[in-house]
Amino acid sequence: MSQLSCVGLSAVLLLTGACRPGIDVAKEAQKLLEIDRAWATAASTGKDVDSIVSFWTEDARVVQPGQPTLHGKTAIRGMVTSVMALPGFHITWSPDSAVVSVGGDLAYTFGTNEVTAPDAKGKLATENGRYLTVWRKGADGRWRSVMDFTTSGSSAASPPR
Repeated sequence: MSQLSCVGLSAVLLLTGACRPGIDVAKEAQKLLEIDRAWATAASTGKDVDSIVSFWTEDARVVQPGQPTLHGKTAIRGMVTSVMALPGFHITWSPDSAVVSVGGDLAYTFGTNEVTAPDAKGKLATENGRYLTVWRKGADGRWRSVMDFTTSGSSAASPPR
């Protein structure tokens, strides 16, 4: 490629990049925190499986301690349906922070969670943990979880600040 062609191509790439609308990552992070809190509310009330599952992408993965990785909305819907049917089951979480990529299409939130469920003897037990959710913005402009990781027990302690 000639030097003139390289300069021309570079100019075109710079101009196309400069014409892209800027992403306000702080504003997107605040939106994402609101979305994560709305998801936590939907899950906490536990009344509408479709509403809860709508926060995941079709190809999402869920990783929980001691459980096989779930892949896809069908598997995730099955898990949500079964845990919501457990007597006394309750889940809630609270995001501490959100980080959005400069491109504005990927992000993550992390925070604390609390899950109450029957133990092996049927007695309700509550476990506190931490979570990290990776989000992808769809073509429709909506943020959805593509990867959802949770921890439990002593690993849930917040790091010193």
